[in-house]
Amino acid sequence: MSEENPTNAPTWSEGEPVDSMSGDDAKAEIKSIESDPSFAGDGKMDYWSRQNMLKRRDSLYRHAYPENVDKPYSGMEDTLKQQGIDQEFLGSEQERFAERDDEEAIKKAQNELTSYFGSEEDAEKALARAKDLFHRFAGPDDLAFIEDSGLANNAEFIKKLAEIAVMLNPEKEI
Repeated sequence: MSEENPTNAPTWSEGEPVDSMSGDDAKAEIKSIESDPSFAGDGKMDYWSRQNMLKRRDSLYRHAYPENVDKPYSGMEDTLKQQGIDQEFLGSEQERFAERDDEEAIKKAQNELTSYFGSEEDAEKALARAKDLFHRFAGPDDLAFIEDSGLANNAEFIKKLAEIAVMLNPEKEI
């Protein structure tokens, strides 16, 4: 937090309609938006107000720099770098969200299997049978496909594999 804005509250306020602004006024408001703590997500602004701010910046940019409309935002990279956001950071965030989604998918599948098979122990047995069957008949490319597609955490897929395992070896019930 800066000393000028100890509460980290938004400092930007929307100006006149973009179409009636001069290019210099639009550029000045762009700077005001980019210097606002909420622009980088640090300020105390609700989601929809922040979305309005970002849309407003886009409109201002298009008005102030019509020659760059089809080009990437100039200055955006510098602003993102100042906030510590680079390709490496974005990649790590994507990985973190993917891991979180995978964990949620695993929990959901475990809950469905437990419900379907009646107990956690029976669900674990069914999962072990499904894995055994899959590894017995599938190759490395198949395993990669199942992992990449998300089927490895799909309860319906696991149930079917477990049922096929029982059909192939009926004396070993789930």
